[in-house]
Formats: sequence, structure tokens, C-alpha cells
Amino acid sequence: VASNLTVTAGGAVTNSGTLVVPGTATISASGQNVTLNTATNDFGTAALTGADVSIRDTNAIILGASIVSGTYTVTAGGAVTDSGTQEITGVTTISASGYEVTVDTATNNFADEVRITGAAITLVDEDAIDLGASTVSGNYTVTAGGNITDSGTVTVGGNLTATTDDNNGVINLGTLAVDGTMALTTHNNGAATVVNDAGLNFAASTVGGALSATATSGNI
Repeated sequence: VASNLTVTAGGAVTNSGTLVVPGTATISASGQNVTLNTATNDFGTAALTGADVSIRDTNAIILGASIVSGTYTVTAGGAVTDSGTQEITGVTTISASGYEVTVDTATNNFADEVRITGAAITLVDEDAIDLGASTVSGNYTVTAGGNITDSGTVTVGGNLTATTDDNNGVINLGTLAVDGTMALTTHNNGAATVVNDAGLNFAASTVGGALSATATSGNI
């Protein structure tokens, strides 16, 4: 495809060969599965509407405005960024080992857990966010409009920064494996609870409510 690709379907969308779309691929299949998993696919921007959605790109990919009522799986051989709101109902899994993942549109809304593999990670959600099992080799920065929780081990080779912008939002991260520092921000009576698999090294933090910190092995 020379530039953009637009597909509207009343059923499932799949691919059986390489898709090369240097512009924007807009795939609309509301309520249907979208599976574009050929390893050699190469998209500029992908804007997707569907139920369970899975997309793979041989290098970097830009996630355009997308509405996914089921699970959302993105696999990339380069950096992953967003240029529009990600409205995701199910589990989001982004795999970009060794590359940056920057999904920071202010109106993003991940209703279920977010699992990320990559280098430096920046993640923004307008509401609460649940961090699923993730492996981050660099820094991990999370900003949410509600509570920040985890439901799987969050492994961070660099520093973790977690900020809730909600007036009384809480941070409750009980399965951390952070090698670097932690910086926590809550407001008013918002409490923060962190449990790390080793020592805890706090960077500058502001916690409005109670702070509970556990270093499973090591010092605080």
C-alpha cells in the first residue's frame, strides 16, 4: 500500500501475508476480532476498532486512536508510541523488548491490567490503572487519574515513578522488583503501599496519606 489503508468489516479481520502501510492503517471491525500477526508487517500508524485485537510490526509502530472491547496485544520490533486515545476494555499486552514504549495520551483508558515489556516505559491512564506482570529494563513512569495497583510482578531495571492525580487516589504496589529508585506521588489523604523484592531506595516523593514500605530483603 502506497500510503493509507482503510478496512471496514462486519466479521473478523486477519492477514495471511505481509502488510506494509507507511501511512495509517485504519481497521474497523466493531465486536469482531482483528488479528494482524504476520511477523514482517510494517505499519506507520495503526488505528484499530474490534473485540480481541492483536497486531505485530517488524519495527516501530504508532498506535492511533483505538477502541478495543476485548484484549489488546501489540508486538513490535521497535519503539511503541501513541498518537490518539487507547480505549481498551480487556487486558493490554505490549511487547517491545529493548525498545521504548511511550503510551502517554492524557485520555487513554485501560480498564483492565497492562502488561509491558520494553526499555524505558511511559504510561498514562485517565482513570485507575492496574499494572500486570511487566519487565522493564530501564525506567518506568506511570501517571494515572485514579488508583495505581499491580496484579503481577513489575520488574524494573531502572527507576520507578508512580503518580496518581486523583485527590485521594492511592498507590498499592505489592509485587515490585525494582532495582533503582522509587518516586511516589499522592494527594490529600491518598496512601501509598509498596513491597519490593530487595531493598528500597526512595527518590523525592510526596505522599498525602499513610506510607507503608516493605523491603523483602535489604534496607530502606
